Amino acid sequence: MIDLHSHLLPGIDDGPATVDDALEMARVAVREGITTMVCTPHIAPQRYPNRPRAIVTAFQAFRAELERAEIPLRVLPGAEIAVDGLDGLTDEDLRSVSIGGGGRWVLLELPFRGWPLSLPRILDGLELRGFRVVLAHPERSESVQTHPDRMRDLVGRGALVQVTAGSFTGDHGPAAMRAAAHLLRNGMAHILSSDAHSATRRPPAITPGLTAAAQSLRVEPEALRWMVEEGPRLITEGEVVRVPRLGVAPPRREARPAPPPTPRAAPARRGR
Repeated sequence: MIDLHSHLLPGIDDGPATVDDALEMARVAVREGITTMVCTPHIAPQRYPNRPRAIVTAFQAFRAELERAEIPLRVLPGAEIAVDGLDGLTDEDLRSVSIGGGGRWVLLELPFRGWPLSLPRILDGLELRGFRVVLAHPERSESVQTHPDRMRDLVGRGALVQVTAGSFTGDHGPAAMRAAAHLLRNGMAHILSSDAHSATRRPPAITPGLTAAAQSLRVEPEALRWMVEEGPRLITEGEVVRVPRLGVAPPRREARPAPPPTPRAAPARRGR
């Protein structure tokens, strides 16, 4: 599995505090069946005013630590950019922290409260600059929880939606769980990621969320593997993404018992 959204880099935001903490988090990811993690530290002026160059430097340093520890986890660069964190970022900046370093897709975080009226203009502006957007965990935004269908316009403009696996298991509350299920049932959820922050408090686990998401659609988890394999792969490689239909499985029809055979009429007897 490919985890498209994680806070694995140590000491740069609200992820692991030390290198040892981050390495343990990486070990947990491997045990959970994750083969690739995209490191997406915050770029949020009010909370974590990281700059792209500092993120790239931190990523390169941690990748070297991961190799020294011989942990079989592939890591890729990226960033989780708040809406107000886009100000002042050049095209070169955005490419350096694009998801997986693919140069096309950027991870944009919606605010947990309020709805930026400028979002359509922001998406259009990024597209004109050659970038497409993956929206990070909108199901955890209060404005989406109360009005989930407002995501239709953004998806219609070409945005993809990343949902946190823990939202499907109730880790972020019932409102997030309901919103996640609504988005998935209505074709507005495309990528499932951990948004992990630690080895214990918010670990890198995707499978429980994948199972719960499949249950909400009444399908087997294999039917949603695109959300954690092919879809994330295309994004990290900077490819055009065409999302397959991830709808509710049709209800199973109960097999009706075969009608009993019609008795044949006895042949007429011939007179002697």
